Amino acid sequence: MLALTAVISTLHLTGAVPVAGGDYLVVPFDVPAGTVEFALAHDDGSDFQILDWGLWGPDGFRGWGGGLTEPMVIGVAGSSRGYLAGPIAAGTWQLVIGKAKLGPDPGQYTVDLEFRDAATLAPEPAAAWTPVVLASERRWYAGDFHVHSRDSGDASATLAEIAAYARGRGLDFVVLSDHNTSAQYPHQAAAQAGLTDLLLVRGAEITTYGGHGNAIGIGRYVDHRVGLGGVGAPSIVADVVAQGGRFIVNHPELRLGDACIGCGWDHADTPWAMVSGLEIQTGNAELTGGLFTPKAIALWDRLLDQGNTLAAIGGSDDHRAGTEGGATPAQIGGPTTMVLADELSEAAIVAAVAAGRTV
Repeated sequence: MLALTAVISTLHLTGAVPVAGGDYLVVPFDVPAGTVEFALAHDDGSDFQILDWGLWGPDGFRGWGGGLTEPMVIGVAGSSRGYLAGPIAAGTWQLVIGKAKLGPDPGQYTVDLEFRDAATLAPEPAAAWTPVVLASERRWYAGDFHVHSRDSGDASATLAEIAAYARGRGLDFVVLSDHNTSAQYPHQAAAQAGLTDLLLVRGAEITTYGGHGNAIGIGRYVDHRVGLGGVGAPSIVADVVAQGGRFIVNHPELRLGDACIGCGWDHADTPWAMVSGLEIQTGNAELTGGLFTPKAIALWDRLLDQGNTLAAIGGSDDHRAGTEGGATPAQIGGPTTMVLADELSEAAIVAAVAAGRTV
């Protein structure tokens, strides 16, 4: 039962989002002492421009909602999707605004904050991550490397829905590739405790305005804010590898303009020698196979000819656990990637990708 809540204070902020000055605007604000939870409602005031939203506290990263329009709620015991629960330090925090799409003129942001002395948001099941081995034999395991849960701002699937659909498709594992956040990991660990026949591999889709990449086998946030504080493709890939993970470039030739901002891979400074995979097929082949897959394979061939070692990867990019409508929906397991691994564990799946043992 949640306690009665009193509002400690409120704060209203508004300002311009300049076209110049890089892809991110940092807006500082102060959190008062005694705050147990705060809500931050944001608005770009436009049907044309598109802004992304994320949050950093004095202790670092607290979440990324991207284009999610609902207010973010940050609490000691529970936070809204995409954001991390935990202690709320008094002092200066930072709202980071991504300039996903601006016109020729500056944009505008409006933010309203409410600081509370008790929680209004019930926490979701969470646990510390511990490695599990679900099968001990060396064989081909079937999986989907590109699946989003509701901790992605543009997705709605719960972990229970993802698990049920993936098991129904006969998969052995799925990689949870939520956009620019680590909020899914404690929820994922709690869900894994109840699963004995499906492995939930930790991952994140590092989503930039110049391309998307899948970091698999990592346990903390990777700074995706290209151009801010020296962040770029080299630092992103290096961070993933330093965590013991592997980096896969997702849908490198999926160029859809405003329908999928930054989906094509355009980072000229990519350290390809440190990249372990390329997403050859993304989503339903009836939709993307004829348009984008041949271009992705051609890029893969060129990179291999240059001496790089890149595993072929397929991922559904499912956001709704198989319930997406339309004639050619993205569904978990379509496509399926077969991985020759020494066992069914996160470490073995990551090692198999590094060795190029995929079909």
